[in-house]
Amino acid sequence: MRISKKKVSLFFLLLVSDTMMLLLSCLFAFYLRFFIFESLFIYQPIDSLFTYKYISTLKFMIPLWLIIINVSKNYKHFSATPMDEFARTIKVVSIFILCCIVFSFLVKGNYSRSIFVFIWINLIVFMFFSRQLFQTAIGYVFKLLNKRNHILMIGKNVKKYRDIFKNNPINKVFYFPFILKLTDLEKVESLILRKQIKQLIIVDHAMSDTDILSFYDWAEYNDVIFKVLPSEIQICRGEILVDSALGIPVFQFISNSLTGIEYFFKRLLDIIISLSALILLSPFLLLLFIIIKLESKGNIIYTQIRQGYRGKPFKFYKFRSMVCNADEKLDDVKSDFTSKDEIFFKVENDPRITKVGAFIRKYSIDEIPQLFNVLKGDMSLVGPRPLVLWEARQVEEAFYSKSKKRLRVLPGITGLWQVSGRSLLSDEKRIDLDVFYVEHWSFGLDLKILFKTVWVVLFPRGSY
Repeated sequence: MRISKKKVSLFFLLLVSDTMMLLLSCLFAFYLRFFIFESLFIYQPIDSLFTYKYISTLKFMIPLWLIIINVSKNYKHFSATPMDEFARTIKVVSIFILCCIVFSFLVKGNYSRSIFVFIWINLIVFMFFSRQLFQTAIGYVFKLLNKRNHILMIGKNVKKYRDIFKNNPINKVFYFPFILKLTDLEKVESLILRKQIKQLIIVDHAMSDTDILSFYDWAEYNDVIFKVLPSEIQICRGEILVDSALGIPVFQFISNSLTGIEYFFKRLLDIIISLSALILLSPFLLLLFIIIKLESKGNIIYTQIRQGYRGKPFKFYKFRSMVCNADEKLDDVKSDFTSKDEIFFKVENDPRITKVGAFIRKYSIDEIPQLFNVLKGDMSLVGPRPLVLWEARQVEEAFYSKSKKRLRVLPGITGLWQVSGRSLLSDEKRIDLDVFYVEHWSFGLDLKILFKTVWVVLFPRGSY
């Protein structure tokens, strides 16, 4: 197996950069804790012995830091979108700090607990910006020296992969937007030699196994890495694993990427944000309780049974935005407003909505009680929208396979279609966006959706 000098150089550059970021974070955390904010904590005299005690911990922290980064595959996949990089940084730094805290308890070291908080914050900020600067600098240098990896992608719709490759500064991708046929081989081989292609990715082809293997032999002889992306199945990140346990490589389908440590951190983020939001909004919520109660009769909180994870029903909470007998009037309203081709029922001028209800629905304030659903574990902050049971049945009839796939993760308060047009989207587009989220989930995608949700709430479009 060949390891390129380029990859080795990048590995060591990242190793040095990450070590420097840890040293800076620790030194700055020490300065913040014992010099800038010393009045907020118990006074401790600073002498050479005290300082040496903290500095000596670096001989344990640096190896631990580099091991954790390497295990998390940050060196293997160092190029990512800013949101994905930020989420990945939070995760790896959090694991590192937890390990440091455990280590300090095991060795019974009398270290300031608050300094771990400062290191955590510093390291997230320094690591994120250093990685962004590193990607920009490496991309500029490689482009200037003409040292980028030349990749050729062959397939009918290969240009849709541009968004994936644009975040990797060391790759320059050429596209052959046709299904590869035996008659095209001479043209493709000429292109590979002319453009000095080092890696070939075939997305679509109409060739026999014998011809493909012959083409592979040619590529190997010319030092070109040969890869095939099977077009017969839908390859989705986090859903297919190559398993060689049987002695031959096979594709193993797994439900989704939200398992193990990934699920733990997503759940942790849900709990922290939900609790913080409820605490911060508590004075406003009390006022809202009073206004809703004064305007019309009925419960302040509206409950409804909806379809949740794996199709399991759960009790769903919202602020009541309609008259108290709204469910009894549903059939009449549906007969007046619903098109036969529509699955989701939501109309702009629903006569059941109260005046206060129209306001809180426009700015999504009625969704706030779902934070309790998140704390209970019925929902997540981000995910496919939980459907009313009768809507779920219609979705299953119209989009059977897609309807099953969207149930593989916890439903969310917000999601892709909520930040992409909301009620202005067609039924099929909403389901497609939910499925896309399940197939392409990442912490970066969650953060991007959460940030977009804030914008959509402040400047509503398509909400009623």
